Amino acid sequence: MDIQEAATIFTALSQEVRLNIYKLLVENSLNGICPCDIAAKLDIPRNTLSFHLSLLTQAGLCLKTKQGKMYVCKPNCQKIKETMEFLHKDCVACHNK
Repeated sequence: MDIQEAATIFTALSQEVRLNIYKLLVENSLNGICPCDIAAKLDIPRNTLSFHLSLLTQAGLCLKTKQGKMYVCKPNCQKIKETMEFLHKDCVACHNK
């Protein structure tokens, strides 16, 4: 991971609605969650949700898979792990524990 990729991830998570969406993805990470359920739980229009999910997907934070006739969204937990490792790779205090 480089600085640009990390900045893209943090930009995607820097907006309250997207952060709430990501938290819902994490809470439903085992089976995934369909966008219609996300829209209902957060009380946001589907077209607005589509915009935000697109940004999260472009940042590599959301994985979409087709299940039957609908899409299911899950968090890309590996991407968050890589981001945390990127942030802490040069941390002397972290490596001395």
